[in-house]
Amino acid sequence: MVWHRADVLVWLDLPLLLVVRRIVYRSLRQLAGLDTSPQAQRLTWKRAFFGRRSLLRTAIRKYRNNRPRYVEQVAETTALGVRVVRLRSGREADVWLARQLSVR
Repeated sequence: MVWHRADVLVWLDLPLLLVVRRIVYRSLRQLAGLDTSPQAQRLTWKRAFFGRRSLLRTAIRKYRNNRPRYVEQVAETTALGVRVVRLRSGREADVWLARQLSVR
C-alpha cells in the first residue's frame, strides 16, 4: 500500500447490504437482457448467484475479509497525517464530489 504517500485518502465505505443490493440489481438487469455489454452477455445465473465463485458470494466474502483490514490501514494512514474522507453512502459520495467539482 502506498496510502501514506497520499495527500487525501477517499474511502467509499458502503454497507454490505447496499453492495449486495447493487450486485443483485445489476445482475438481474444483465440476465434479463436489459444490458447488452459483452460482460452481460457472458453472465449466467450460476456466475451471478449460485456458483462457488459467483459474483454475489465473492463480493460478500471479500467485504467480510477486507473491511477489517481496511479499517486498520486507514487508521494507520490517518496517524501518519494523511487526511481521510470516509464516505458511507452513495448520497455522501455525490455531495462530496459535487463540492470538489465546485471548488475547482
